[in-house]
Amino acid sequence: MPCRPRDEGAISAIRQLIPEPLRCGLCSMLLAASCVFPMQFATADVLLQANDVGTPFRTISVATAVPASSAEAPHDNPHPNLQMRNSLIIGGGTSLVAVYGANKWWGAGFGGGFDTVNEGWLGSGTAFGGADKLGHLYSNYAGVRLLTPLFEAAGNSRAAAVSLAFWSTLGVFTGIEVVDGYSRNWKFSSQDALVNAVGAVFGYALETHPDLDDKLDFRLHYHRSPGSAEFDPFGDYSAQRYLLVVKADGFAALRENGFLRYVEVAVGYGTRGYDSPGVRHRDAYVGLSLNLSRLLADGIYGGRKHTTAFQRGTDRLFELVQFPFVVYARQSLD
Repeated sequence: MPCRPRDEGAISAIRQLIPEPLRCGLCSMLLAASCVFPMQFATADVLLQANDVGTPFRTISVATAVPASSAEAPHDNPHPNLQMRNSLIIGGGTSLVAVYGANKWWGAGFGGGFDTVNEGWLGSGTAFGGADKLGHLYSNYAGVRLLTPLFEAAGNSRAAAVSLAFWSTLGVFTGIEVVDGYSRNWKFSSQDALVNAVGAVFGYALETHPDLDDKLDFRLHYHRSPGSAEFDPFGDYSAQRYLLVVKADGFAALRENGFLRYVEVAVGYGTRGYDSPGVRHRDAYVGLSLNLSRLLADGIYGGRKHTTAFQRGTDRLFELVQFPFVVYARQSLD
């Protein structure tokens, strides 16, 4: 439903106390928070009854069920402040998004009602050649993959952590789309909303199917564009390359080979020239890279994976970010 001020008179009085240069950004941030926060705290209340000891955590199956081997019983003694911890994680993440959006996306303010737009998909005539769509997909995928261990560390069961990560991520990015619909510079895009859901489901699937997670990664390779004034991996579309990576280490027969276990095969997509006047290109990629997680495990941890917090953190980083240990062939699609 529309996010609208409750008391126009009070808001008008407050605005007079705020210097003009600060008003737009502050109002943007408040609107974003007012749209997204209720959705996120509703997520926490629906998914978990954190203080109800002995009551199973309630999870919602999305697109794919948790295999029996991955299902876990709830913690015998859940932390008495678990629901507060979950709310802090959700609220903190939502606040960061609201602040970033107020500065990067919604600086021109809001007005004129709720607008929608048909942005297309990966066509050459679209605004960013489809790189923005893959960016939405990746952001939701990465959100689920990053939030799941955070919710687990807070004291949630594995199944509850995955569900919380899924709904929190999808809720935040759906809220962003709703806010875009009311902003002056952007509009609600059904294509963005759809790929948000696809990315979250993909992250959920890998979190609930370890055998699939061992075989596949979805990564971002970013190298700042020559014409970009700042490091901006989220908005510098012409510097992004999205890669679906197949890891030999995930296949038992290949894992036993002392060389092939370190090999990865990647297919990807990226664009060039969409951030400045000139010739635009959409490119497909095929490449080979090194499995850095396997190299780290074999070199330092005796072949074992996920043994320490540091190793788990680097494993997750290597799953999400493509480092420049890769050779590839590029084929223009234009």
